[in-house]
Amino acid sequence: MSEGGQFTRLFSPLQVGGRTLRNRIALPATLTNYGSGNRVTPRWINFLAERAKGGAGMIITEILAVDPAALAQGAIITAFDSANEDGFKATAAEVEGHGACLVGQLWHPGRQQLWSPISSPKGISDQPDAYSWTVPHVMSTDDMRQVADRYVEVAGRLKRCGFNGVELHGAHGYLITQILSPWSNQRTDIYGGSLENRVRFVREVAQAIRQTCGSKFVIGLKMPGDEGVAGGIDPDEAARITSLLARDRVLDYFAYSQGNFTLSLETHVPDMYFRHGHFLDIHKKLRPAAAGQPVMAIGRIATPEEAEAAIADGACDLVGLTRALIADADWPAKAREGRINEIRPSSYDNFCWGEIHAGKPLAEVNNPQLGQKGESGWRAPVASKKRRVAIVGAGPAGLQAAAVAAHAGHDVTLFSRSVSVGGKLNWEISLPGRGEYQKLIGWLERQARKAGVKIEAGKPADVDAVIAIKPDRVIMATGSHQRRPDNFTGDGIAARDWNPQSTKERVKGTAVLFDMDHSAATYGVADGLAQRYSRVFLLTPRTQIARNVNYCSAIGVYRRLYEAKVEIVLAAEPVTLKSNVLTWRNTFTGRLGEIDEVTLFVWSTPRLADDTFAAAIEQTGIETRRIGDCMAPRNLFCAIHEGEAAAIAL
Repeated sequence: MSEGGQFTRLFSPLQVGGRTLRNRIALPATLTNYGSGNRVTPRWINFLAERAKGGAGMIITEILAVDPAALAQGAIITAFDSANEDGFKATAAEVEGHGACLVGQLWHPGRQQLWSPISSPKGISDQPDAYSWTVPHVMSTDDMRQVADRYVEVAGRLKRCGFNGVELHGAHGYLITQILSPWSNQRTDIYGGSLENRVRFVREVAQAIRQTCGSKFVIGLKMPGDEGVAGGIDPDEAARITSLLARDRVLDYFAYSQGNFTLSLETHVPDMYFRHGHFLDIHKKLRPAAAGQPVMAIGRIATPEEAEAAIADGACDLVGLTRALIADADWPAKAREGRINEIRPSSYDNFCWGEIHAGKPLAEVNNPQLGQKGESGWRAPVASKKRRVAIVGAGPAGLQAAAVAAHAGHDVTLFSRSVSVGGKLNWEISLPGRGEYQKLIGWLERQARKAGVKIEAGKPADVDAVIAIKPDRVIMATGSHQRRPDNFTGDGIAARDWNPQSTKERVKGTAVLFDMDHSAATYGVADGLAQRYSRVFLLTPRTQIARNVNYCSAIGVYRRLYEAKVEIVLAAEPVTLKSNVLTWRNTFTGRLGEIDEVTLFVWSTPRLADDTFAAAIEQTGIETRRIGDCMAPRNLFCAIHEGEAAAIAL
């Protein structure tokens, strides 16, 4: 069998400028917030090196600030001074040592003021930033040339430190996007107006980098395939920009992402509500404009089959895998070796993006080892003493604990109340648009069974059943349930007790959903209700909704609710439901309101731990540990990470 098995295109070499890549898999620039004091850290290096070790052909760093005006929070790495040279050299040695081509992404935010509220943003026009609404200082022509010089200086520094290329970040609404886009560029000098003028900055920077760094140094451009705003860069404009820049043969590849900092930011990291490979039609349209220069496709490409098909269909030459490689650094190696079922799936819920957007370190629901030395090829440490372990509850926490404990060498029995493992996550999977989690449950179950876990399914565990296997340790992962709303009188059901499959017919009357949860699952319930009921109200005691959903995905939440004509009532709490009339109270004024013809009232509220069984086991004297919601109701990330920690601690 040839290298890469059935994925012969994906694992064929590719010439990019002066570098031959070993395959067509690239890690696109991925903000990690692993820096400290704007300096390279071991974890920053590890994140990149482990993905090179896992087999990716090209590794592109996260944003590297090219100018003091681009200085953001301390986790962003600066490249405009010499302070990070030792860190860059160490990064290059690690990444290139594992056989990947290391490319640094050069970044300037322009008018964007995401992280540094006291700085003076530099923009190309006086239009406010679409996200923060800050109005920048408008750069003069000389200012623009000075910033261009900064790009070139940084590229030269990276080359001296062992990098093999740079990528100009011209996507997502940052400085180069602002220059290229007719929507944001209202300049009247040589950098504004005509298409020729709008590409001038990129052309001058790329040509100067080529002169400084030589013919073999890789130079790429990441830009929007579709900016997602009227009058901005749409696919036709992106093709014109690409065609004009490709004529110079200075750029070695083009990478296309979507959106800017308007509401189109939702398309920047398309979540589980988007199709797999959602934007490949755009990439396929743009690839001919690159005139033979390699094109990288980015956006919701998850599996080796999808990556291979994207190349075969002519959509791209390189496949950019961001969340897929965050979830599993060994994605390329496993695909090459035909171990497809062992690839740890990303859930595409954008939890990881929400963490970095909040200024926290990158974290992934399904990858507790993220950014650690040894992440690639990680195995559970072998236990010094083999124990017999009972795990009660086969949701994500219990499954992860069982798999890791068994891989470590313990004798593990997992008790599942349901015939199917997955716990209450199976309920969420049944909601509109939330089915991606099925792949996560499937992977966790495969890992557990492969490790030799004995799964007792469809048999509600009791104290006698647990004691019967004579466990040395018990791990309780029995989950939680939603509490009834305080001071509410009337009938209703908890969201987790509502079965979205109970009927597919339209139901007359009104459904009301009370939201004290603000999670994506709650809005999945709202979507389901909107598909079945003539009228749907969403009540929340807060002044906004979706507080526990990352910003990109929250845009989608609002979009779907408004499209379905769900009526959102803020600062509201339910009082009574009587004779199909729901009375609610404004949380600020106490004013009462009514909703008529209510045939269903559903609440999604703070949960209560299901820990009664845990207390009963503890009374037997067996050493017991609670994990996940059974310990304290939280989220999927905590469940999986806590399950692994409990298994390692046995």
